[in-house]
Amino acid sequence: MDSLLKTIQSKYSSFSEKEKKIADFLLSSPAAAAQCHIKEIADQTGVSVASITRFSKKVLCQNFVELKLKLARESYDHTKDELDVELKNQYKEMFNDIESLIENEPLKEVLSLIKKAKRLFIYGLGSSGLAAQEFNYRLSRMGFYSEAVTDPHLMIIRSVLLEKDDVVIAFSRSGQTKDLLKSLEAAKGKKAKLIAFTAFGDTPLTKMAHKVIWTIHPVRYQYLSTGLDMSVLYLIDLISFHLLKNEDRKRIYTETVNVISGQ
Repeated sequence: MDSLLKTIQSKYSSFSEKEKKIADFLLSSPAAAAQCHIKEIADQTGVSVASITRFSKKVLCQNFVELKLKLARESYDHTKDELDVELKNQYKEMFNDIESLIENEPLKEVLSLIKKAKRLFIYGLGSSGLAAQEFNYRLSRMGFYSEAVTDPHLMIIRSVLLEKDDVVIAFSRSGQTKDLLKSLEAAKGKKAKLIAFTAFGDTPLTKMAHKVIWTIHPVRYQYLSTGLDMSVLYLIDLISFHLLKNEDRKRIYTETVNVISGQ
């Protein structure tokens, strides 16, 4: 069963402006929202009570009461007396949230695509470029033919030269970055497989992707989303651990790490 968080994220791009106000409030303050009356949420988001009722049904809840119950289950209330306590709690919530977004079958299919790929090209612009570079380091150290591409001009060049056995891994929170999408359109024309890491559903990116891995909606953790998305780093770690179950990959990884560290 999908979590409420995942349902809201996957439907976010299809929401009206009023619905997005409700979604932003729920994603950024789930614990507080779980304690609110429907009128209080209406006042804070500037929408009508009827809009919240309709929103509840749109995210697969029978009514607002069920939505509140789901919010209560999926969030942790905590005291924020000190900054370090607040940060620790945000990390705990992040791990709880990302676990609710991960599905075993899509993850297995992504791992299979990576293992079978002739070449791996990892696309990311801006802060998503940090994720692309980090994932490239991991894959390269395991012996995969991998390249991080973070320049839009080089990205389109790489896409034009792709082959059908290549795999493109694209990091994009919004899934709507024009330069990235232009390159992915070219990649699609070359029959390359596309894996997307994104926080928004029903976007040009998710429509093009063969497989989608969900990251946490940026509204949820504003202060942890200014650089490398920590939920993305967790997913990179998770995929790396799965790949390192292969003894040959583990041996190559150990050798390359030892050479880099000067041992």
